[in-house]
Amino acid sequence: MKLSILLMIANCLASTIAFAAQTPDAEYEAVAEEYIKGYLTAHPLSATSLGFHEYDGKISDYSRLALDAELSRVRRFDDRLKKFDLEKLSARQSIDLRILQAAIKKQLFETQEMASFERNPMVYARAADVNVYIKRNFAPLEDRVRSIVLIEQQVPNIVIAAKTNLNPVLPKPYIELAIQIARGSAAFLRKNLAEAVTDLKDERVRAEFQDSNRKAAAALTDYAAWLEREKLPKASDDFALGQEKYRRFLSETELVDLAPDKILEIGLTKLKEEQDAFAEAAKTIDPSK
Repeated sequence: MKLSILLMIANCLASTIAFAAQTPDAEYEAVAEEYIKGYLTAHPLSATSLGFHEYDGKISDYSRLALDAELSRVRRFDDRLKKFDLEKLSARQSIDLRILQAAIKKQLFETQEMASFERNPMVYARAADVNVYIKRNFAPLEDRVRSIVLIEQQVPNIVIAAKTNLNPVLPKPYIELAIQIARGSAAFLRKNLAEAVTDLKDERVRAEFQDSNRKAAAALTDYAAWLEREKLPKASDDFALGQEKYRRFLSETELVDLAPDKILEIGLTKLKEEQDAFAEAAKTIDPSK
């Protein structure tokens, strides 16, 4: 009897020790999964592109309240991940932790240092990219178009958010590109997207699409005109991050500690190698050229 009890205690101790050894990995996995679910909720178009179709028909909320809430969420996870010790995680999870931390740092950097929602009008011009619903046949056309309708119905709200969030003075290159993107997106909706759904059989869905598509295209056209009228005349040429911020961006988000000048040197050397390889290949194909 005593022997059996001792064996039971020994088994319990072994299980406890094994569980304790797994705890850092398991705890990290739980936090990482929680972060990813929150990220997908805040970026549903990305979720759909990754194959999580419970997010179909949804789009990011660009209202000030939602942006501030997402920033607070990301800051909390940045702090939570700091408590994990790389040495106590398995090799796989320690790598995964560094990758996740870098991704979070990038999101924070773009939101805080680059002030993307306040300085970059391109964010809003390309916010409603519904290409995935046309390029991928992951559901019947009618279902995919219903999702497109739900997203297009939010485009006017995105434009309102853009006009509210953007700074009075914006970088000129950003404005010029945003105008091109907004007009190009409007043209895509009116022509290419409309042509892509011509096989629709459900007339009710077709009517809903035509209405939402027209309003979304009009909102993007209005956005381009607003940028050209209100923002372009007082635009600034100040758009560059600067060397110090760029160095921090590389270090925190790409885990690259090389100086920007060194990276440029490596890049130019590699470019020359590739150009020489292409030239050699061209001579092999046609020595006369």
